[in-house]
Amino acid sequence: MPFENLLLSSCLLPGQTAFKESKASVEVKPLAGETILFFNIDDKSNPGCKLRELLWGTEKGQKMCDLIVFYATDSKRVICFVELKDNISDLGHATEQVINTYNTFKRHLQKSYTAKAFIYACAGSSPREHEKYQRELLKEFGKNNFDFNDRSNDALGNLLRGTLSKPGGGKRKNKK
Repeated sequence: MPFENLLLSSCLLPGQTAFKESKASVEVKPLAGETILFFNIDDKSNPGCKLRELLWGTEKGQKMCDLIVFYATDSKRVICFVELKDNISDLGHATEQVINTYNTFKRHLQKSYTAKAFIYACAGSSPREHEKYQRELLKEFGKNNFDFNDRSNDALGNLLRGTLSKPGGGKRKNKK
């Protein structure tokens, strides 16, 4: 059993492919041949999850995202770090949370996974400094491996599958 499964076992949301925190929510509708697992890793909303303790021990103040979503098909393995916010004005904090969680967690990841990040806020428009956060996410996760505040249907599913699209169809490119 891979080490990351042991890290995440107490955080698994069995049978769930949707998650809500406060006013923000995400959902992925699995397609045939897909495995999707949601792990609520935030010990404030899931006290049974011990991931924070396993990653940082007793160190205080570490920023951590809400979810890790595992996605798999016959040929693809993705670990996605997800943060939900009530307002997109918290984009800087959300970016810090997904990057910090990923940087600490990746020590335990096998090389066969693609790491991605998804940030969603239910209200507000992207702040002016959103390009700064795009650059930070691009640096950590790479092109087409992150998305934020995409309000399209199944935005998280599109990111996991590698089918990011903009309104009207076509591939969307994450700006540098």
